Amino acid sequence: MDRFIQRLINQFIGKLMNRAISGGIDFFASRGKGSEQMTEAERQQAGMSKDLVQKARKISRASRKLF
Repeated sequence: MDRFIQRLINQFIGKLMNRAISGGIDFFASRGKGSEQMTEAERQQAGMSKDLVQKARKISRASRKLF
């Protein structure tokens, strides 16, 4: 029973951390501005930043599976 509860807690914390990290990345990619406040160049840069982060996450997942 203790293992089951610990596993649920770990899953919850993992999802919470993933959401917090994604929110932080989005915030820093847009430099704290809403999409309506950004210029077109800033929107493109924010999009490129998000794409780069997604690629880095895929690479880190793949490396965890290898090692």
